[in-house]
Amino acid sequence: MEKRVIDPEKRKEAGRLTTRVIIAITAVIILYVAYALVTKNMNVVVFEVLLMIFVIAYVVMNDFIEPRLLGIFENMTVGQRSGFLKILALDVVGAGAVLYWILGMGAEENAGGSILPLVIYIVTVQMKRKFRPEFEGTEEDEDASKVFEEGNPSIEEKKGDNEKES
Repeated sequence: MEKRVIDPEKRKEAGRLTTRVIIAITAVIILYVAYALVTKNMNVVVFEVLLMIFVIAYVVMNDFIEPRLLGIFENMTVGQRSGFLKILALDVVGAGAVLYWILGMGAEENAGGSILPLVIYIVTVQMKRKFRPEFEGTEEDEDASKVFEEGNPSIEEKKGDNEKES
């Protein structure tokens, strides 16, 4: 199977778009909180909805918009499709946990504020990193193997040097 090479410039541009969208949503949230502090009138439901929009936008940008801009969805192999489905499943679990946590923020019975949903989200994000190269069709350890081949002597060369010193 041929490895996919993603243009670093395209990757940067897609990342910039995601960053701009997330910054814009964050700015809206900050402006709402500032407005609420000044007017002393904060609607928890509006705040929760803004946070949920943030979470959903982040997932959509990372899982659908960026890959589309990078051309990853074109000519997907079965392995890439499998990686994509794994990422989607992890995102459903992780984002669902965060959305559950956000909805529980305003509830009086959740005064203790359990962080378990956030822990679940962090675990799913870490697991997603494992499947991203599979989805993109790139090899995760490609850079590490190049460093070994180019910058470091091979095991055979080291063995020969050690024998000469003896």
